[in-house]
Amino acid sequence: ATVLVGAGAGGDMLADGHLEGWAASLRDRGVAVEVVAGVLAQALTRQAAVWWACRVARCETGGGIAEAELPAVESAEAWLRSPEQWRAYAANSSAESVGLGTPSGCAALAAFLAGDSIAPSHLDALAPQPHLVGMAAAAAVELAATRRPLDEGADAWGPLLAIGFAIATGDDSWQESPVG
Repeated sequence: ATVLVGAGAGGDMLADGHLEGWAASLRDRGVAVEVVAGVLAQALTRQAAVWWACRVARCETGGGIAEAELPAVESAEAWLRSPEQWRAYAANSSAESVGLGTPSGCAALAAFLAGDSIAPSHLDALAPQPHLVGMAAAAAVELAATRRPLDEGADAWGPLLAIGFAIATGDDSWQESPVG
């Protein structure tokens, strides 16, 4: 499968395509799952990182996304379907509306940060730093893990990381999914 890494801030780190073995070795060494998620989010392409954030926002509790948070994840998915700058700005507005204390707010922020400019539309473009998309996606994953059922305990991260690895290996793609 095509590995969707390389365009993130740390893309060359995982370009060999052995993501699952790499993650297992990190965990075996006692590396925290938060770190594994953060490195994976940095290694993904901008679009793949946004998709991971959207996917975990939609499945965070197993029962689906809260209705009040749905517009934020839908705005991020709209940017994925058509990554135009005006959609990135719309995603930022959604992120501000729902708040960054939610996975969907972080997904929308990731879409904004994956756009061409973080400057207000009336100013000259200002490209975001490449690592910011991954940071927002990792925040979405961490917030989603905290919302998982309490009986999952440490296993709350398992399904969320599995989604990230499926995206990285090309087994889960926004390009083949009916987003939105």
